[in-house]
Amino acid sequence: MNTSITRVDFGDKIYIYLKSGDILSVPYSYTKKIQNAKKEQLLNYRLIGGGIGVHFEAIDEDISLSGIIAYKINHELRAS
Repeated sequence: MNTSITRVDFGDKIYIYLKSGDILSVPYSYTKKIQNAKKEQLLNYRLIGGGIGVHFEAIDEDISLSGIIAYKINHELRAS
């Protein structure tokens, strides 16, 4: 993969900012742990693997850029 995650923001969805300048979004229902977490718990995150993933310390949850992309492809293809 030629890009990496540079930061994560939280609004109506979770926004994943990439080094390429692209922004991906996933709903809070992306995983059960994230869905059930409080915003304060989600703000306690760190980038892992040189930006190929995100670790949410307070809920012990990891998400990967490749997993997010697969999720987006799967859900966007269903919607079309």
